[in-house]
Amino acid sequence: MTWLDPLRAALDAAPTPCPVFFRDDDAGWGDAELLALLDVFDRHGVPVDVAVIPAALHPRLVTELRRPSGTRLRLHQHGSTHDNHELTGRKHEFGPSRDHAAQAADIERGRELLQQAFGAACEPIFTPPWNRCTPVTVDVLVEQGFAVLSRDSTAGRFDRPYLAEIQVGVDWFGHRQGVRWSRAELAERLAAGVSEGGPLGVMLHHAVTDACELAMVDELVGLVARHPGAAPTTIHALASA
Repeated sequence: MTWLDPLRAALDAAPTPCPVFFRDDDAGWGDAELLALLDVFDRHGVPVDVAVIPAALHPRLVTELRRPSGTRLRLHQHGSTHDNHELTGRKHEFGPSRDHAAQAADIERGRELLQQAFGAACEPIFTPPWNRCTPVTVDVLVEQGFAVLSRDSTAGRFDRPYLAEIQVGVDWFGHRQGVRWSRAELAERLAAGVSEGGPLGVMLHHAVTDACELAMVDELVGLVARHPGAAPTTIHALASA
């Protein structure tokens, strides 16, 4: 018996392979933890979408993320500076207090930094910090040529033309009433994502992933890599399907 048995059972029962993707947020923070996480995906040959904070980039990290990778490492934009601009309420970098011009300037600045660092290797995908943004943000993304918005499934959808939305359904560090999910709850949520037909998207945050959590991620990625009921994929592939 392992903590992943509910997920394994759901994959066993899946009528067709379930698309599974992983999105790791906050590249630019916790470089050592990021590289350790990427080693896990390398080892299992599973792709991973990494959301990069443009203002947090530095030359050493750029070099590391440009390295040849068996993971099919995919990079995209995670806000601009990952700063909260709201004086009250929930945290937003691109929230209701910021007008079109302010949001557009920050998103464009971040995009330019990533293009300078990675060129075409940075995909036209946008993940807003804290998975929150406004309809104004969506207008800016469409105007600037972004093709995909990725947020948490609890954030709802904008359903706007020209912008695909690929949501993550399971937050590895999710909470219920202020308490972290247990291993059993996490496994049940993963299994539910498969039973509902997928795609199953898993959101990771390497900077707060300790050795114990990393070992659990390793087990999960290994199962996804080996099980015929799982079909590892990426945000871009799902949006292009």
